[in-house]
Amino acid sequence: MDEIADSLVLVNGHILTLDPRRPVVAGLAIAGGRVTATGSRAEVARRRGRHTRVIDLRGATVIPGLVDAHAHLDREGLKLIYPSLARCRSIADIQRLIRGQAAHRKPGEWIVTMPVGVPPFYQGVPDCLAERRWPTRADLDAAAPDHPVYIRGIWGYWNRPPVHSIANSRALALAGITRDTSPPPGVEIVKDAAGQPTGVFVEHNLIQVLEFTLMREAPRFTPDDRLRALRVSQRRYAARGVTAVYEGHGIAPEVLAAYRESHARGELHLRCTLAVSPTWDAAEATRAIPALAAWAGGRGLGDDRLRVGGICLHYGGDPGVARILHASQPYTGWAGFVESANDPAAYLEQADLAAHHGLRVNTLVTRCLPEVLDAWEEVARRHPIRDLRWVLVHLNSATPEQLARIRRLGAVATTNPISYLYRSAGDEVARLGGAADQLLPHRSLARHRIPFGIATDNKPADPWVAFAAVVARRDMRTGVVVGERERLTRAQALAALTRGGAWVTFAERERGRLAPGWVADLAVLEHDPLTAPLEDLVGQTARLTMVGGEIVHDA
Repeated sequence: MDEIADSLVLVNGHILTLDPRRPVVAGLAIAGGRVTATGSRAEVARRRGRHTRVIDLRGATVIPGLVDAHAHLDREGLKLIYPSLARCRSIADIQRLIRGQAAHRKPGEWIVTMPVGVPPFYQGVPDCLAERRWPTRADLDAAAPDHPVYIRGIWGYWNRPPVHSIANSRALALAGITRDTSPPPGVEIVKDAAGQPTGVFVEHNLIQVLEFTLMREAPRFTPDDRLRALRVSQRRYAARGVTAVYEGHGIAPEVLAAYRESHARGELHLRCTLAVSPTWDAAEATRAIPALAAWAGGRGLGDDRLRVGGICLHYGGDPGVARILHASQPYTGWAGFVESANDPAAYLEQADLAAHHGLRVNTLVTRCLPEVLDAWEEVARRHPIRDLRWVLVHLNSATPEQLARIRRLGAVATTNPISYLYRSAGDEVARLGGAADQLLPHRSLARHRIPFGIATDNKPADPWVAFAAVVARRDMRTGVVVGERERLTRAQALAALTRGGAWVTFAERERGRLAPGWVADLAVLEHDPLTAPLEDLVGQTARLTMVGGEIVHDA
């Protein structure tokens, strides 16, 4: 992923520049990592030198590089560490897979798999299995009696609790789990008629604690796992045309270490802007926030490949879960961030401290937008926050009055249309009392001139699913159009995935369009996102992806 020439000329293309002066051109010249010319083949040919590489696009569409505004980039590669059960249609299939794993391992070595079901949403389990039930310890014992076996539960945000995990007898023994074991709050140890654990765990917590408590003996992601996974993740995102990511949910120290090591090795090929996940509790904030702001304040610290700035400050949350996960640091499992819980007073105090010290705040507002806006308005009366572009993360609904408040604050938003429009639109509209136009009101965000970026949330890692969701606004289960007036045009959706994401990362003056002087972040596509059927866009891979003139994906 490191091919770079002195200069490049792309010709015979359909290049969507997002530059209002020349919105569609046939050719593009690049030198020094930036666009030097756009226009006809003859116009860009003047930029051709002795060592210029010429790429004949043969009619392919070129767009500015996509920005995934809430990517969880680090997770994608982690999913490949353990065997997938996606193709298993019965418990017998699962047993065959586990036997195959046991054949290549010494007795006593752990066998860990991904969850039962089909990613990214793992819906319809266990009914997707012929037996229509979860495997038990007895089923797993029959497949691998000499190995501890553990079938991981889903990361809760991939679908919704309850989350089911399964361990065999050897795994239970190593974990010290018996009929007398008391589980942590929100976790159930399923037992048989005799009172013995069946091996099935059911967790109702939105953020899972099982692997930090009862099943802490199960193998964990290592630093090397995270480093290798980051390599794989970048390749997968680049293959979709993604050139930059923003992580407003916050990054824990163990994940930040992987990013830093990757960058030091010259292996960080996408542009990564990361907020910090607080490792402190509210009582430590008066010490921790000023210290963090000394280097992560303003637009943060770093370069054009890795920049760290701001914090993810949680509003509300489960204090019991937060205590368990804080005590488990530095390990964070699937999350990659440190879960926190702040009551309204603690949230306001920390937000005020952050503003006073010039620190950007990102807050998940899935269920607490009114309360967070109240807090931000109170803070803004004392400290300027407009230039910091505080981020409303997972903005999934808003009223016209709330949109006006967001505009006055100078805040920006990131939205997750795959979860809230595509996967569960019907449920979300019901929660809103039928107010479908309040659900992910993208058209209204644009009308209020509120900058926003669109995100995948890594479920799946395909921005074209998000693109299709904001354009079609169809519930995946019913096909019903939800909130038709909030549909984005294709041009608006493309702008949100490019210019919008650039604005979120303070890069709107050099990324998000293909024009002379702007950075050469681009993707060469099989299908034109402005005209191709949406079903052709979903799942498409780029022919070529470039970051700063560097080819990071070449199909």
